[in-house]
Amino acid sequence: MDRMKGGMISWILILLLLLVTMASGIVLLHIYKDNYKTYNLLKVDPLETSGLKAENLEATLRKSDIWMLGDSRVRRWNEELLKDTIEIANLGVEGQTSSQVYYRFKTYLETATPSLVILEVGINELKIIGLDKNLTTSITDQYFRNIESIIQICREKNIKMVLINIFPVGKIELTRRLVWNKAVNEAIIDSNQKLQSYCDDIRVYCFDACSILSANGETVKTDYQSDFLHINNRGYEALSRELKEQINKIMKQ
Repeated sequence: MDRMKGGMISWILILLLLLVTMASGIVLLHIYKDNYKTYNLLKVDPLETSGLKAENLEATLRKSDIWMLGDSRVRRWNEELLKDTIEIANLGVEGQTSSQVYYRFKTYLETATPSLVILEVGINELKIIGLDKNLTTSITDQYFRNIESIIQICREKNIKMVLINIFPVGKIELTRRLVWNKAVNEAIIDSNQKLQSYCDDIRVYCFDACSILSANGETVKTDYQSDFLHINNRGYEALSRELKEQINKIMKQ
């Protein structure tokens, strides 16, 4: 009898192991297919214009005096919080780097020219440093070249710019620790210092989002955190109160 019970338990454990293995395989297959799809869609649409809020991009560009450019942190920003009487186009796209934003900006200028550009980008290239900190120099150098190129275009086109520094990150999740290291946080701080040097308060204006969102200069206040890389509505409301005032001053000059 004991042998029979022992045998049944063994078979049950084997069956459970097989079920777990099959379930894990199905999950991994879905992850692989999603990543494969994303990778190939990026080849079809390298600037990821399909990720924009605007349904009619050309009309949006033509009617908007202010363009918000950037990654998910711009994409998730409710531009209505910044509006007064001036039309604002939210041109943020989830997951984008400064290279993609730069080329999108050049493309948009073939359609129209804004009076003011609001730019926030950088975290999606800097987070790659979490996989290999030896990439820090090459990644940050490319980032600064892109920012400088965007600024140069604005100068040539007589477009004013608000340059928003890179948002700090929040409390790190366990899974994120596998692809993150302290070098990323250091790169964010160093990059924000460099961004400050581009501002002259004549053509390029700085907006210090970091000081609003963070008490220690490195991590987002818990009241403002949505997830590790993103802020919540309260965070955007806090930023918008200050940024709206700055926009109004710039547009009146």
